[in-house]
Amino acid sequence: MKELKLLEKKELSTLPAAALTFPEGEIVLAYRGKKRPALILSSGRDAIDPALIKGKPKWQSSPTALVAPFYGVQQGKRAGFSEEFVNRVKMAEYSNFYWDQLPIPEGEKKGSICRLDHILPIGKHHDSVEFTPHCLSNEALDYIKEWLRWLFEGSLDPKGLLWYVREELIKIDMI
Repeated sequence: MKELKLLEKKELSTLPAAALTFPEGEIVLAYRGKKRPALILSSGRDAIDPALIKGKPKWQSSPTALVAPFYGVQQGKRAGFSEEFVNRVKMAEYSNFYWDQLPIPEGEKKGSICRLDHILPIGKHHDSVEFTPHCLSNEALDYIKEWLRWLFEGSLDPKGLLWYVREELIKIDMI
């Protein structure tokens, strides 16, 4: 197994299984995955008229949700994060990371970090997602929207809640 480099010329080898073919311009990729908590950012609500997709591949129109994964901060047998980095994330220093204490049984006492720059589509199927009864309040959703705007646009609204929170956290850290 090796890293995919898009600009590297690839030699196409034939696989020993006739059923595994490579359409022109495609390669086979293997991914590792792990079940982890995630924040659902978009539930993909638009329904598609079945007549428009009849006979087409399911991947073109199957329902998906956009999620941002959480990673445990605790170091130990796995990588985790350094205490200094976690403290900076708690202070809302980075647009692509935020810290939270998840309300789930396997949630760590030291919290988790959400990677907003790891947003990915997940199929909306009972084999792909395990829903919990937890849901963000409208105020928390507004806060996340501000955070995403900061990530996507690179600036904060000086009248927004996130701006205020960051300013107050800076004051606390200076004391």
